[in-house]
Amino acid sequence: MSKDYFYSKDPKIEDGLSEIEGLFMLAFHKLENNHDYRLHEVERLNILAYVMIQLGRTTYMSKKLSDDVNEMSLEIFKRCTGAEQIDPHLEFRFDEPPLFSLSVYADMITDMADLSFKLVCIDSTIDSYFITSDCPAFTINPYFDYLGYAGVKILGYKGVCLLMPLTPKLMILFYDSNIYKVGNRKGKVVISEAKDIETINMLIANEANEILAYNPSYEISTHLREYAQRTRLNARPFKLFKNGQCKISFFRILDKAKYLNLNSCYQEDLYREYTNFLSKNPELKQHLKSLGGSASAEDRRRFYEELKNRK
Repeated sequence: MSKDYFYSKDPKIEDGLSEIEGLFMLAFHKLENNHDYRLHEVERLNILAYVMIQLGRTTYMSKKLSDDVNEMSLEIFKRCTGAEQIDPHLEFRFDEPPLFSLSVYADMITDMADLSFKLVCIDSTIDSYFITSDCPAFTINPYFDYLGYAGVKILGYKGVCLLMPLTPKLMILFYDSNIYKVGNRKGKVVISEAKDIETINMLIANEANEILAYNPSYEISTHLREYAQRTRLNARPFKLFKNGQCKISFFRILDKAKYLNLNSCYQEDLYREYTNFLSKNPELKQHLKSLGGSASAEDRRRFYEELKNRK
C-alpha cells in the first residue's frame, strides 16, 4: 500500500507530508489515550488536513482524476477543432498524476473546515473490529441516500461525511452537523452493536480499490468476505438507508433537513451554507487559505509545546 516516489522525486513533497502527519499524530495520540479528549480547534483542523490529503493520495484517486481531466480535455479539443473523430492515441495527461490528485484535495481543505468532528470507538465488550483499505479515507452522504440518491460524494454538498479508520477500534468521522445528529453531545460515539461495525466495514470494502487490510489477530466475517468479492466484480453505490432507517444506528437526520425536494430545488440548495458563502466571497476563501501555516516558526513551536501539556 505504498510506493517509492509515488508523487514525485522532489523531497519537498515528502517533507511537507511528513510535517502534516506529525501534527496529526500529536492530536491522534491524545485521542487514543483519552477518548473523551476535547480537541483544540487547531488540532481539529490538523486532523481534517490529514484526512483530506489521505483522500487524494491514493492510486485510485490519482487515476480517476487523471481520467476525468483527460475526458474533459478531449471534449474541449473536439469542440475547438471541430473534429468529429480524433486519433484514439491522443491523451491529455499530467507528468505526475498523483501530485495533481494530492494538490486537488489539499486545495479543498478550507472548503471542508465547517464539518464537525467525532471520534468513533468500538465498545470494549464487542468482539468486532474495523478493517481498512488502500483508500483509507473515504466519503459518504447518508442524507442524499435518504433522499433517494445513493452514492453522491460531492464534497461541497449538504450531508457529506469523511471517515477514516485509525486502529481496529477507532475511527475518525467528520460530518455536516446541520444535517445530522451523531451520537450525543460528547465528542465521541461508542458503537455497541456489531451490525454497525459490519455495515461500516462493508462501506470500506465498497470504497476500496484493490486491497483490504485488517489485523490478522481479528477474524473478519464470512459475510464481509463474500460481500468484498461481489463488489469487486460488480461495484455499485452502497445504500445506507433501508425502509427509511439508516443502517448505521448512530446517524440521525435532523427533522429540519428531511424536506429538501431535489426535483424542485435550486443548485445552490444542494450545497452547504458555508460552501455557498465561500463561493460568493472568493477573496475571503483565499485569505483563509493563506492563514494555514502562516505563524512564525517560534510561535508554532511555543503553541505546540503548550498543546502537548493540554489535558
